Amino acid sequence: MRIEEWLGDEGFKLWKIPDQDTHFSYKLNRDDGHPLVVLQPRTKADSIQVVGEIKLNKKNQEKLLAIPEKEKRFLLFDLRMGLLSTGCRWKFLPTLESWNTIQLSKDVFFDGFSKDRFFEIIGTVNRAVTLVCLSLEWKFDIKSYVS
Repeated sequence: MRIEEWLGDEGFKLWKIPDQDTHFSYKLNRDDGHPLVVLQPRTKADSIQVVGEIKLNKKNQEKLLAIPEKEKRFLLFDLRMGLLSTGCRWKFLPTLESWNTIQLSKDVFFDGFSKDRFFEIIGTVNRAVTLVCLSLEWKFDIKSYVS
C-alpha cells in the first residue's frame, strides 16, 4: 500500500490496528510528533482520516470537574475557539459536559490525494493535538496524554 510506504520513508513507525469497521487502520508515530491513527472507514470509499486523541487520566478528570463551572465553560469555549483555526473536526467524548477524551480528525479525499497533501494533513492534526495538550496544561494545569 502506498500510504505504508510513504510513512516508512518519512520515518514513521506503524502498527496495524485490527478493526472490522475500516478497510485499514494504522497507529503511527515518529519521534517529533504525537501518536496518530490513519484509517479508512468502510463507509468512506473516497477518503481516509487522520485522527489524534487526547485523553485525561482519572486524576486529571477529577481536577477538571473541580474547576468552577463558569470558569470551566469559559476555558472550554476558548479551547474550542482555538480549535476552529486548525481546520480539524473535534469531539469531546463521551460528551462536552463530561469528557475524558478529545478526538481530533481531518479527512483526505482521494481526488486531491498526494504525498504532500497527506503529510500536510498529518502535520495539521499533530499541531491541533499539540494545541489541546498545551491549552489543557496552561489553562487547567492538567497534563494529558495522547493515545
